[in-house]
Amino acid sequence: MCGIVGYIGPKNAVPIIMEGLKRLEYRGYDSAGIGCMIKGKLKVWKKEGQLANLEGILPEGLASNIGIGHTRWATHGGVTEANAHPQVGSRGKVSVVHNGIIDNYSALKKKLIGEGVAFTSETDTEALANLAEKFLGAGMAPDRAVRETLKLVSGTYGIVFLFTEHPDLIIGARNGSPLVVGVGDGEMFVASDANAIVRHTRQVVYLDDGETVVLTRDGFRTRDLRDAVVDKQVEEIDWVVEETGKNGYENYMLKEIFEQPEAVGRTFGGRLVPEFGTAKLGGLNLERRDFFDIRRVEIVAMGTAYHAGMIGSFLLESIARVPARAEIASELRCRNPIVEKETLYFVVSQSGETADTLLTLREIRNKGGRVMGVVNMVGSTMARESDGGVYIHAGPEMAVASTKAFTCQLMSFNLIALLFARMRDLSLAEGRALVREIQEIPDKMRRVLDQAEEIARIARKYKNAQSFLYLGRGPNYPVALEGALKLKEIAYIFSEGMSAGDVKHGPIALVSEETPVVMIAVKGDNLDKTISGMMEINARKGRIIVVTNVDDERITRIAEDVIRIPETRESLSPLLTVIPLQLLAYYIAVELQRDVDRPRNLAKSVTVE
Repeated sequence: MCGIVGYIGPKNAVPIIMEGLKRLEYRGYDSAGIGCMIKGKLKVWKKEGQLANLEGILPEGLASNIGIGHTRWATHGGVTEANAHPQVGSRGKVSVVHNGIIDNYSALKKKLIGEGVAFTSETDTEALANLAEKFLGAGMAPDRAVRETLKLVSGTYGIVFLFTEHPDLIIGARNGSPLVVGVGDGEMFVASDANAIVRHTRQVVYLDDGETVVLTRDGFRTRDLRDAVVDKQVEEIDWVVEETGKNGYENYMLKEIFEQPEAVGRTFGGRLVPEFGTAKLGGLNLERRDFFDIRRVEIVAMGTAYHAGMIGSFLLESIARVPARAEIASELRCRNPIVEKETLYFVVSQSGETADTLLTLREIRNKGGRVMGVVNMVGSTMARESDGGVYIHAGPEMAVASTKAFTCQLMSFNLIALLFARMRDLSLAEGRALVREIQEIPDKMRRVLDQAEEIARIARKYKNAQSFLYLGRGPNYPVALEGALKLKEIAYIFSEGMSAGDVKHGPIALVSEETPVVMIAVKGDNLDKTISGMMEINARKGRIIVVTNVDDERITRIAEDVIRIPETRESLSPLLTVIPLQLLAYYIAVELQRDVDRPRNLAKSVTVE
């Protein structure tokens, strides 16, 4: 993994492929490559690092009418030019770009080596190129050679093949990793994400698992691995291609942190019904009476989206009085989940392609469960395979570490909880009051962002700390987890988020002058208990940074630094408390000269288990 772009047609493929790869850079990658047919010969250029490095080695005036490109996030083999994609078969007749993991590649490779095939990389992908060459050598047509190759494969793939002896076609296939075909006028495109090709065509076909596609200039044909024709619908992309520049900011992450007021406003825009104190979410595809049959809610996600799901479960229980819990997708799936008729399931993913979450969605639906998606990407696999859902409308998130998608997910769950609550026990007056407070959130977010320079000062003060603790209670316990995750992701500092109530049950042993403690203390039922925990940490010489919306001398007396946020009800406070933690992680990472947009080892969309 991570990004695939291919083109065949009358135009020069090289700039089209490079532009598409740039539009996928936000997913994270460690090397890049491009393969083209030049005067009947396959030419491949690969380079470690960013796309600029690849551009630097491409011959001036390079032109071809057919080609494939890739940005790689290492799974098998280190970050080297040899392991970058495209991978080429030992005979030089097949070139492959691949997202996913081939689970049985070791056995396939061992068999091929026994047949005299030489390997030049450590990748699982090279085995696919050599298998396809083997079947081509047996006289098979390219499409059959690909099908026979994939029949031997166990694992996941979004894969595209280019053939030296067949320069008039490209073949793609999908199993567990997304692949989309773009239909043009006398030209065809293929990519792992529609965003890479939408500037050239809005006519697309989404491949499903177990399908292959043959592309020529004149069109496409799809079949399954048994060679049965698959009739695919060409769909029109109706979402707007948004500009993805930095708009004067130093990097994408800072831009996206500051975009949160507008992004959250888009999430609830047109969805609130002030007159009735409720929300309208037509995408859930639920009739009013359906809400009375729902006895429990489960929210399934990974990483940052899981933290949003934890807060979502708190909102559903506290506001709507519906039993709810959040689950880590990979853990839920591996323990054979019990799926119940009266349980409504939500899967949460910024990309809509997160492998563990997507596979859990399929397991739940296979057992008869009703699943709703909370996603950002229109046309994503999760959006298409869910029974309904909510688009969060965060807009393009180019930095690998999620910020605005997280707050938009939170706002989405506030809307879901409000809708459930008004269908159940929440009064009209209470619903109207909650709507008013939701509408105030963007302005309150801006007031938090106005303190960015002060948070930068605090970051400089603590930048050399080797570890951090993050503590929160209630809906702000997951915010503590998210704050710690951001510091890990972009500053590479060990940090641990935990419940402020749990710290005295062991983790308090970690408290020292060398380990700053970031605490969230907001107005609500948990405030006094949080302050008591703060005093225990202070008694052990812990250095405390507090994010708070109360003016309490107990806090100012013992906290070394205080970041103030506007007052709001506790259920909405995570939308505000998380912003200082995002900024703190960001400014510490900048001080340490980290690449905040593309942190090491990370990918935006994790499409492998």
